[in-house]
Formats: sequence, C-alpha cells, structure tokens
Amino acid sequence: MKSNFKMLEATNKQEAIISINDVMSENPLFLNKCTSDLFAVICNLHTSIKRTEWLNTLPFEQVKNLFIEIKQEYYNSVDYSNKF
Repeated sequence: MKSNFKMLEATNKQEAIISINDVMSENPLFLNKCTSDLFAVICNLHTSIKRTEWLNTLPFEQVKNLFIEIKQEYYNSVDYSNKF
C-alpha cells in the first residue's frame, strides 16, 4: 500500500527526536517492522511530549540508533512500494 508520508532527515540529536516524534504521530505501517527494545519503550509513550522528554534524557548514540532503525524500515517500505 502506497503512502504519502515522507520521513524527515536529521543531522543532530534534536532533529532526530523531531523526526522520531513525527513518525510516531503518523504511525505508518513500516513501524511494524521495528523490533528494538528502545523502539518498544518509545512506542508505549503515548504523547509526543513524553517521548521528547524521554528521548532528551538518552545519550545521542541511542537516539541515533533508534533513528537509523526507523529510517531503514522507512527506506525499505519506500523501495518495496516503488516496485509495484
């Protein structure tokens, strides 16, 4: 199923947090493929304010890894939808 959702790029921790919150608010289907423990915790925080506060407490490396995991699934879904 094609989606018009475009994931935001990020070059620092704050931009990554904004992008993660944007994806979580949209809740596209490709998020079903994310399996990390950190993703599961973030997914259970129901408001972007709580997610932002919690992500701000994490080290940059963890936020970056979460962003990369989500971005990778985003690219996989875009590649897959372009095949059809």
